[in-house]
Amino acid sequence: MLRRRPRRWAATSTSALPTRGSGALSAGSTPEFASINPPGPLHIAHGRGTILGDSICRVLEFTGHAVQREYYVNSDNTQTRKFGASVYARLHGEEPPEGGYTGDYVTELAEMAHHDLPDIEKLSEEEAEPKLRMYALAKMVEQIKATVARLGVRYDEWFWENKLWEAGLPQKGIERLRAAGYLKEKDGALWFGDPADQEEEDRVVIRSNGQPTYFASDLGYLLSRFEQRGYQRVIEVWGADHHGYVPRMKSAIAALGFDPEKLVIILHQMVNLKEGATRSGQKVKMSKRAGRFVTLDELIDRVGSDAVRYFYLLRSPDTTIEFDLELAVTQGNENPVYYAQYAHARLTNVEAAASEHHAQLPVQADVQLLVHPWELDVARQLAFWPDVVEDATAMLEPHRIPYYVHDLATAVHRFYHAGNAQSEHRVVVDDPKLTRARLELCRAARHTLKTALDLMGVSAPERM
Repeated sequence: MLRRRPRRWAATSTSALPTRGSGALSAGSTPEFASINPPGPLHIAHGRGTILGDSICRVLEFTGHAVQREYYVNSDNTQTRKFGASVYARLHGEEPPEGGYTGDYVTELAEMAHHDLPDIEKLSEEEAEPKLRMYALAKMVEQIKATVARLGVRYDEWFWENKLWEAGLPQKGIERLRAAGYLKEKDGALWFGDPADQEEEDRVVIRSNGQPTYFASDLGYLLSRFEQRGYQRVIEVWGADHHGYVPRMKSAIAALGFDPEKLVIILHQMVNLKEGATRSGQKVKMSKRAGRFVTLDELIDRVGSDAVRYFYLLRSPDTTIEFDLELAVTQGNENPVYYAQYAHARLTNVEAAASEHHAQLPVQADVQLLVHPWELDVARQLAFWPDVVEDATAMLEPHRIPYYVHDLATAVHRFYHAGNAQSEHRVVVDDPKLTRARLELCRAARHTLKTALDLMGVSAPERM
């Protein structure tokens, strides 16, 4: 069977491999990922959600799904107001308020605001805070955009939270829940709870001081996507520390009148750096407010965007990543990024050598000539590729792709080394028919490797 299936694949050449745009079209999905509170730069933990979400989008788009990529910018909540108050304090040479933000970047933002916002220091804190908050958030979003661009990540829309309130969507969601019997007043606050589920804990929507919670904005954002813009599926990528929020969101979407199954929430575990990214020999606990974090930009500077993306996708989302900095920059086969890219470069080199050795080759490849185990192993891996793409798409699991890439690269390296051991096993031999058959295998393998690496957002160099 291992010999028959690859030959059946090879008879159809590369046309049998999944190509961009194949697959059934969906009516529209909107993945929202890496949408962190913007009062601070992206750090290494945020990078995982960024790359996971982007690769999910790449896989969905590759298989023909319509995708709208969004970054939700928190701009009007307790934390962002503390951020604005922290910038205000630094602007006046004071310490940030309790629970505020103390990083050096806050002082830098205050200095920029002093230059860019004339007379801002003359305003009271009540008047200045909203202006400073939106100014500082816009600056941080600019920085976040630059960081994700370094990783090849793009968003179709940067959706600001305050737009929801301006459009009255959270208010509309609250009134709909009230009419359906899901809201009740208690201790001066407005609470959400499913009257049919007495075991589920009630959640505050509007605090006793009149300030809305995140949940109120989330109601508006659900209405924006499902009702106002008509998306058929919403995919959200969250850190695992938000797992307790999942049942609440599922209950909310059902209460608003939508199918909870259309809201897909993917949780991912944290990232630890192995060697080099510790401070005083201790692992850094991420905290934007305290200014203690290793930024995603620092990690990209250290190992490069290809390594960052590849290593973040190497593990399933439910597994904590131990990011090995030394391994990520190693120029050797033990580095999975190097190993995969080197396989692609080797295949490119083989094709160039064939054109030099043979002025003309047969138009059709006789794949029946491929009989050696190392040839059939490559063909077998290629035959698995459509299933890998299908599973990664259906289960929203792009980590399946680097697993596959490693297996295909292993088969390619074995195939290449067989020719080094014995010249008659090289791709380019005196027999033009055998050369053509092996060259067909190399072309298909190179095409598939490049496609797989592209879905991961990793480059496929032709020379190394």
